[in-house]
Amino acid sequence: MPQLIKLVDEIQYRDHQIASKSFTHKLGIVLPFVLYALDAGESISNEQSTLTRLFEVVDGTLTVVTDHPIQVQTGEVLVIPANTLHEIRADQRCKFVQLETK
Repeated sequence: MPQLIKLVDEIQYRDHQIASKSFTHKLGIVLPFVLYALDAGESISNEQSTLTRLFEVVDGTLTVVTDHPIQVQTGEVLVIPANTLHEIRADQRCKFVQLETK
């Protein structure tokens, strides 16, 4: 049965914290699908995945740093190729989806 999910309402900001919610099991899918809410000033240090990562911003602006900073605005999707080292920063409050795929 089809499901309609309003992602921006599925997670709340927490002062000085990073919140996350996985939809992988709820949706019955195999690949990681996670919603994040980062308070202003929060970051996720350098990491990489063996899978391609897609970041879709649903609220605010996200900064992703690879060789240089990339600003991802609400409604935009950034594709990070597999095995690419990257850092995630929220200069302002930001909600985004991280989906990984082969």
